[in-house]
Amino acid sequence: MRIAQLAPLVEPIPPVGYGGTELVVSHLTESLLELGHDVTLFASGDSQTNAKLVSVTPHGLRLWTDIPIRRWLAYDIQLLIELQRRQDDFDLIHNHMGFQALSWLEHLQCPSVTTLHNPIRDYCAPIFLAYKDLNYISISNAYKRLNYPDELNYIANVYNGIEISQFKFKPKAEKSYLLFIGRLGHDKGTREAIEIAGRVGMPIKLAGKVDEADAEYFEQFVKPSLDDKDVQYLGEVDLSQKVELYGNAYAVIYPLNFDEPFGLVMVESLACGTPLLALDRGSVREILSDGETAVIGNSLDDLVERFSELEKISRLACHNRVAQLFSKDQMTANYLSVYEKVLGAKASPGPGKDLARSAPG
Repeated sequence: MRIAQLAPLVEPIPPVGYGGTELVVSHLTESLLELGHDVTLFASGDSQTNAKLVSVTPHGLRLWTDIPIRRWLAYDIQLLIELQRRQDDFDLIHNHMGFQALSWLEHLQCPSVTTLHNPIRDYCAPIFLAYKDLNYISISNAYKRLNYPDELNYIANVYNGIEISQFKFKPKAEKSYLLFIGRLGHDKGTREAIEIAGRVGMPIKLAGKVDEADAEYFEQFVKPSLDDKDVQYLGEVDLSQKVELYGNAYAVIYPLNFDEPFGLVMVESLACGTPLLALDRGSVREILSDGETAVIGNSLDDLVERFSELEKISRLACHNRVAQLFSKDQMTANYLSVYEKVLGAKASPGPGKDLARSAPG
């Protein structure tokens, strides 16, 4: 199969630091190549891939510091022009870029699918609704439920997957600290994570990027806490640093303030054997299992009161849940079934056969 993977230009594929969508695109691209498919990746020029690479920028836009954000859309359009020029080279186009690509996909002759990685905000909802009949894929049942389930043409639900071998399983946490990892901002609940750690009397490590939009939040709610010796900010971390932090943490704190469609942090933490303390938002109950791989609560008070229950959670059970449900191989098999469905081919047997499977227990 000849497949075009259309990626966002903000980060390289795979991302150097933060970038969940970009990591998923990388895993999918390389897995498809390993299975013998002809894949072309449309992404930033510093992307690392074995696929054919088409780009219009030398670097991911966030790292290309002399290019202001207001110009980023111009590069997206340039990449879409390249896609249009080459459309006859593909059997199918897989869009991960988002709403920017929808009007182009509508008018291309080549079939397409669009994975919706981010919630549909009010400002871009009219764009999605104008192209509601395109083929959309949700990344969780929670995503579909919260984002125009009756209007958009959802053809499948495919969970994100990770390369499990990259995440070293630790049967026992070697250090006694809590971990917050991801973008530091209100949505991810950084301030709440610091509060929880203080209330249960454990040190906390913070790792992740601070976006320009979150700079004021960081200055007001995070930076003052860094005067406390039990609160340590590490900045952005690479894969090896992440694995070390996950594996040695007693638990990852995940107090979301929004309905996140899918959190790779949850899956990565479990792969290392580390349970989570999480608020019940978005896809949390699809990825985690309360009492088995996490403590899930409805408030910060719930999480603090039930903190001691983390002792009962098996780190092996955490790892096994990811191996069963959230591997990159499972994700790739599911996507291939979707591709075949769109192209009218007979679906192949195997783990990707059930396109709209229900949430795990």
